[in-house]
Amino acid sequence: MRFTNIVLSFCLSLALATGAQAQTAPTLAEDGLQPRIDHLSQDPQANRFELGFLLTLRGVEKTLQARYDHGLGQQMTTLPLLRLRPILAPNPAPRRAGPDTLSRIMTDFVIDMERARDALIAAEQNGVTAFELALPDLWFDINGNGTRDEGESAIETLGTVVLGPRAYGQFRRDNVTVGTDFLGKPVSESFSTELVVRFDTADQAWLTAYTHMLSGFGNLFLAFDPEPILRDLDAARALLNAAPTIPNFYDQADLIAEIDALEQELETLQARDEDIRARLEQLNQQSSALVAELNQAETQAGKDTLQAEIQTVREQINDLRTEQRDVRQARGLVRNEIRSAQAKQTADDATPLQSLMQRERATIDTFYVALAAIQQQPDPARIRAAHADWTAMIRHNRMFWALLAQETDNDREWIPNARQSPVLPVEIPERVAEGWQNILADAEAVLDGRLLIPHPLLPPGHGISLPAYVENPAPLDLTRWVHGVAAYPYAAKGPRITAQSWQAFERLTSGNAAGFALFFN
Repeated sequence: MRFTNIVLSFCLSLALATGAQAQTAPTLAEDGLQPRIDHLSQDPQANRFELGFLLTLRGVEKTLQARYDHGLGQQMTTLPLLRLRPILAPNPAPRRAGPDTLSRIMTDFVIDMERARDALIAAEQNGVTAFELALPDLWFDINGNGTRDEGESAIETLGTVVLGPRAYGQFRRDNVTVGTDFLGKPVSESFSTELVVRFDTADQAWLTAYTHMLSGFGNLFLAFDPEPILRDLDAARALLNAAPTIPNFYDQADLIAEIDALEQELETLQARDEDIRARLEQLNQQSSALVAELNQAETQAGKDTLQAEIQTVREQINDLRTEQRDVRQARGLVRNEIRSAQAKQTADDATPLQSLMQRERATIDTFYVALAAIQQQPDPARIRAAHADWTAMIRHNRMFWALLAQETDNDREWIPNARQSPVLPVEIPERVAEGWQNILADAEAVLDGRLLIPHPLLPPGHGISLPAYVENPAPLDLTRWVHGVAAYPYAAKGPRITAQSWQAFERLTSGNAAGFALFFN
């Protein structure tokens, strides 16, 4: 019996081992980012670059999931990092967002970028292992249900941001397969499965620079944390919701009678306006006929008679037009009075202006919170962190271009050099790399304080030193900054940055500088 148990245990262990070996590794296309990250994390040393790449995307996915969870899909697109426009249907039952929701999203995102960057830096220090990635396999589990739903494609979510609208439009035209539905109507089916990129050493530097850029915006956002403003706004709305109700001041019976009288007066004015319009049409026809008759008259006496008749008709026309203007003015005033009287009937009715403002409430709130937030005392540590991130971004971006220039292969390139071909439909114009280096040089000089930021109301020869502000940041009071007095503590005399490098880059990219800037970071 003991031998039989040993045999059975051995067979069971063998079966379990065989089953474990038969399990396939999670794939991006079917399982998504987190399962693939968990699988790669089992051997992080061998997968540092790919792991850092997917951790970066996972950080983006988490912001999309948080926005979906709270129903913030389209409302946050004016903010840095949250400007992605997911095309997934909105959450039908979102959780209420609190004053700290945005701050938590940003804090988590900055932490996620640091985690991804740790893996990328480890790859840089220990040797970058290239990996292949089919772009159509990427998707964001925005609704968090674990399955890939329509509207969750990473290409569609990130396309316009990474490539720019123009390049992404061309990308879709070149790579979306089009079929027909059961009615024969054309429909987009899927992206071409041939979009496979081989990410190599240069791309590791590019991605590291991108994580620094994103972290920089996240730290800048948190430096002017909007949570106190949102908390005050919530408290103010609570007071508004608890506002007392006052009985209607106006006598409703008298009001109804007054409105009826005004509407009758309006009908009279409208009828008079129609009569005038009909009479003017008749007189204009009569005037045209008399003019035609005058042109054919042969005797001077006949011409004199016709000219007198024309003059009389034209005087009648002028009198009627004057009366028409008076009638229409009176009609407009009566209409306004009727609307004002009707507004007295129900205190809950919104005016047209109020209705418009309520439709735009989310946008108005966003601008209010942003303007109020930047007028707070910023967190100096976050300001310095953003400055350090952008300095590191430029350093790694330069490293990317140096590594890219050394490449001799031509193997499914993400961003190609002049001798390579890209997987994406992004044609890198001649000398564009040189033009971008000039922009990086200007940006680095501003970050270092070797170039000043111009201000039109500072004295000639003066500009704003960014390092001086980073050292001792102050609230961004718009009135004081527009006047210039807020810039005085940070002023210095010296060369100021100009737009020449950017304008040259615009020329090199045929006006698509913004798109290439997003692509290159």
